[in-house]
Amino acid sequence: MAQVGLKDLHFAILTVDTKEELIYETPEVIAGAINATINPEVGTQELYADDQLWESVSTLGKIDVEVETADLPLAVRAKILGNELKDGVLIEKATDIPPHIALGFRSLKSNGEYRYVWLLKGVAQPMAEDFSTKKDSVEHKTPQVKLTFMARVHDEEWKHTADEDGKDFIGGSTWFEQVPGSTSEHGF
Repeated sequence: MAQVGLKDLHFAILTVDTKEELIYETPEVIAGAINATINPEVGTQELYADDQLWESVSTLGKIDVEVETADLPLAVRAKILGNELKDGVLIEKATDIPPHIALGFRSLKSNGEYRYVWLLKGVAQPMAEDFSTKKDSVEHKTPQVKLTFMARVHDEEWKHTADEDGKDFIGGSTWFEQVPGSTSEHGF
């Protein structure tokens, strides 16, 4: 089925990722999802023998993700970029360190059912911003966040995907309550 929609964008800060423990804070909504692009980098090594391709081995590298939203409130920007929000002013420093986060959403398929996605461990890059004067016709400028995702230390997983119309999937109503795999009984 073709993907025809995107909604219910969520993020959760990853606080602990070790072999023994995996703890996320409670997921929070980012309203106004417009677009999400996921681009895994794959390294391939090929071995030729007897004048033909003998073996091909691929490894997963970083996963580039770009998310566009209708708005990105300063409070959310501060959380996902590791900035400070003081007295309503976003303060960005060269020394800010963005936290690892998970990113979840659902996407409507052409059959009317949803595909659910959690990207499990990523870090946001400082945002590029585009401002221009208002002209005869309105041109929307929307925030875009670039993130780099990777596998978790805890279990080497990087993404969970489920289809609402999948035979065994029953978790759509609780998908955004906590990030999959958390070892904390409360998800934070």
